[in-house]
Amino acid sequence: MAVQSTLVKSGLSLRYKAGVDANGKDINKVKKFSNVKVTAVNQNILDVASAFSPLMKYPTLDVLRTDDSKLING
Repeated sequence: MAVQSTLVKSGLSLRYKAGVDANGKDINKVKKFSNVKVTAVNQNILDVASAFSPLMKYPTLDVLRTDDSKLING
């Protein structure tokens, strides 16, 4: 039986470098934004992330879209 997937929730995360620890390793952190419309186009999400980036205290390393889907037997 084929599995069907229904997108139920999306989010946006910005990963940024918050500094360097005592051993010289990067300290990376993530700022998450929920309630992104599941119908949002990736380009629009990237545009929003690009608008947020200059407002962040640290430089943005990655823009991540997270999607949650409900799986059912079809």
